[in-house]
Amino acid sequence: MSSFEEPRPLDGQLLSPEAAPAYLPRIAKGAMINLSGTFVRTVLAYGYTIFLARMLKVNELGYFFLIVSLANILGLAGVVGLDLGVVRFISLYAGEGRFRLARRMLRIALLLAVPVSIFLMLATIVLAPAVATRLMGSDPAAVAALRIFAISIPFWVAAKLFNATTQGLHWMRYQVYSRDIGEQLLKFLLTAAFLVAGAGLAGAVWANLAALVVATLLSMSFALKVLPRGADMAAPGTVIDNRTESARLFRYSFPLVFSNIIGIVLVWIDMIMLGYLGTSTEVGYYGAALRVGVISSAMFLAFATVFTPVISDLYNKRRPSELGSLYKTVTRWVLVFTLPLVLLQLLFADPVMKLFGGGFTAASAALMILALSQLINAAAGPSGSMVLMSGRSRLELLNITVSLIVDIAICLVLIPGHGLVGAAIANVAAATAINLMRAAEIWLLMKTHAYDFGFLKPAGAAAAAGAAVLMMELWLRTGGGVARVAFEAAVMAGVYLAAITLLGLSAQDRMVLKLVRKRLLRTGGS
Repeated sequence: MSSFEEPRPLDGQLLSPEAAPAYLPRIAKGAMINLSGTFVRTVLAYGYTIFLARMLKVNELGYFFLIVSLANILGLAGVVGLDLGVVRFISLYAGEGRFRLARRMLRIALLLAVPVSIFLMLATIVLAPAVATRLMGSDPAAVAALRIFAISIPFWVAAKLFNATTQGLHWMRYQVYSRDIGEQLLKFLLTAAFLVAGAGLAGAVWANLAALVVATLLSMSFALKVLPRGADMAAPGTVIDNRTESARLFRYSFPLVFSNIIGIVLVWIDMIMLGYLGTSTEVGYYGAALRVGVISSAMFLAFATVFTPVISDLYNKRRPSELGSLYKTVTRWVLVFTLPLVLLQLLFADPVMKLFGGGFTAASAALMILALSQLINAAAGPSGSMVLMSGRSRLELLNITVSLIVDIAICLVLIPGHGLVGAAIANVAAATAINLMRAAEIWLLMKTHAYDFGFLKPAGAAAAAGAAVLMMELWLRTGGGVARVAFEAAVMAGVYLAAITLLGLSAQDRMVLKLVRKRLLRTGGS
């Protein structure tokens, strides 16, 4: 059966929701590796943004955020949708023992994407003055920084495809080593050296480029290491038509050229619209709030990255019951890990933003609204991956397009009068629209959904933790400043963990926690 055909039901193969599918250990171990990397990356990224906010002027920080957003958009255009195609087909081919074909898919992706990304790099260098003038004024520093960042586009694209290869083969640790730790740590150290030396905005941009080059080389070495080079293990007599298989990759990936571009535009559109309709100072404030807000999404990505190739494998093997059970479990885990971070942003918005500088509390309200957006994304789970990995890339393109239209329309209406808050509201509206569409599609086309009664447990635990903090705020008045915030945050975390434990864990949750504990003890938490 082609992977693009509808799967037939599996008579007599229904699984109990409490069963422990064979994929759970793989997802749990991979997610813990990703969470370790996510923790390091989050701490470094948060510290990096605070450092930039302290060392650069607010308008320069705004330039930096806008340039990063443009570079990411162009990078997704350069990868031409092939990153998810590489994940999907390398996962399928490796599962069938066709490693030669998996290697071919990576080569084809690189031969197409890298030249496109080089073209985009050259076009950006040429058009930098016009783009910078439109979004950032005529500051020569902004033009120079944009041209430097343009050089990063081909490296960003290559790293994306190499990381997609290790992801498709379920080797999550290598992406952690190259992207989450190597790139972030080197970027921080080089930026600190350049800014202390007085290099300013250009120094920060050069530091980002150098760190990305090193991360790309690391990701390439890891991809070549884990992609088997032995003979294919296909059944005797099997004939591999490389042209047909390549066509499958292109047919799947082509719609993602547009959905990836629109998707990354959707991530950054609030900031871009704020730069267009507002000022670079507002962009600086909002960019800092957005960087804090997306910390919550890191928990989602840690699980979704592991689950994505599993979806492709199970769907291809026509095992819908196991896929539905895993979908519920993974979504619940995402929510459990995300809720404490969302509570921190909702309850301590002012102290969190004050770390960037006193003036950044102007973005506190925007941070609280952005936290709601991340909560919506977490509650929806890996719904986008469910749509994509089932072969319905055109449907996901529709979802993202509608969401982007919603975002832009609300930005146009609200930013002129409400600034940062208007941009944040547009973000929440877009997240709501896309996740409602995905949930409806998964139910109608795959006959499953992400929810069961187990979701009441993290919701109840979060309510108890939030109530404990509010009671301390209203009655105890434990003191001011950092000490009070640290104490209340610790109490919130303690109440949340206690409530989760008291409300009970499912059989799957206990199995996963046992695996996690064994791994942490064996590796020393690495």
